[in-house]
Amino acid sequence: MTEAFIGLGANQGDVLTTLKSALKLIEAHEQCQLLACSSFYRSKALTLDDEPQDDYLNAACKIETQLEAIQLLDFLQSIEDKLGRVRQKRWGARTIDLDILLFGQQQISSSRLAVPHPQISNRNFVMQPLLELDEDLKIPTMDSLKTSAKALGWEGLERLPEEAQ
Repeated sequence: MTEAFIGLGANQGDVLTTLKSALKLIEAHEQCQLLACSSFYRSKALTLDDEPQDDYLNAACKIETQLEAIQLLDFLQSIEDKLGRVRQKRWGARTIDLDILLFGQQQISSSRLAVPHPQISNRNFVMQPLLELDEDLKIPTMDSLKTSAKALGWEGLERLPEEAQ
């Protein structure tokens, strides 16, 4: 079994329902065990152009899996397809985005998958949920999660209150 962390995000449609559906589908896989999920966070959309987008809801989950990393990627992309994701443009609005943030302590660099996620240390909407799940988490190629998350701060990020989750 390998411990993995998955980033979840969405900014189109009923995003909270979609994110919860994705978590249920992950949990239902016979070779995955959902161990924990962070709170949900609202974040400003990152774009490559000036086209406005709705805010995102983001979270992270911790799983154990018997799948290999590329099999997990295929499985997560099948969930995205099932939940209506259409890939139109890079960093565009989306109904669901599931990213492998960490896969054990492995470092993977292929045409389809990069782990740790290449933008992990630049995104507070990834770092804060990871910190919530495991403040002592070791991330290959990175210094302390606590230090990195503190440096990124909370700008443009808001944890949803319990009653809104």
